[in-house]
Amino acid sequence: MTTRSVRLRLPASGLLAVGLLLGGGAVRAQQAPNPWTATVYLQQSWPKQTETNRQIKDINAATGMSFKTWDDVANLNLGVQVFRDLDPRWKVGLELDYSRGKIDGAATVDTFVGPATLSFEQKYTIYADLLALVQFRPIGTDHRWIPFFQAGAGMAYEKDRTLLTLRNPVLDETLIHVDNDGWFPMLTVGAGVDVYFSDQRAWYAEAGVSYSWARLKHDVSASGSLVPPTVRADTDSTGPNVWLGIGRRF
Repeated sequence: MTTRSVRLRLPASGLLAVGLLLGGGAVRAQQAPNPWTATVYLQQSWPKQTETNRQIKDINAATGMSFKTWDDVANLNLGVQVFRDLDPRWKVGLELDYSRGKIDGAATVDTFVGPATLSFEQKYTIYADLLALVQFRPIGTDHRWIPFFQAGAGMAYEKDRTLLTLRNPVLDETLIHVDNDGWFPMLTVGAGVDVYFSDQRAWYAEAGVSYSWARLKHDVSASGSLVPPTVRADTDSTGPNVWLGIGRRF
């Protein structure tokens, strides 16, 4: 049995066309943007905290003090977002935020056993949220400046403590002690812009604004001479936010 080899001869113009086709495909593959992006950012928030601030003002009225409310301090949190492109206009991802902070103060007051220190502290040892996000880029991604709109939903967790004490060498009294923690739902909508540093489109800066809805409201145990055994804890994190970040495509 004999075998025959078949040779296909292409004219020079055909070889050139195949070369251009293969070469063009390779160039397109090299130029295709990586589908993942990650952004680390610092965010300033202005939560309502209406009920919490009212409680602090009630303490000030009852004691004659002027302890700060949450309107008087910066509410900063550190966050990271990771997205995957679906197409030039849409991408989906996750967001994780973390924060902790406190407001406190102390003053000397007169008591029936002499001067004493009245100390107030409200501290959240942890605030964290995990959100699923969808982002829309109306002009696509073929630009150095890429505006976007985004929306997300998820869960947040907070653990905080409120403490008011009165102490001197004779007194050691806890007036208010409330420990509060729990999970609660969170929604957010926002807009921003990514600005690539170079034509390589690897690193970019990001700025954005958003509005969030998040509120932990429930009854918790309390102790102290100025509070009943159970109080209503109302942590309202609803409000506007602004953030600045730096990210990379990979």
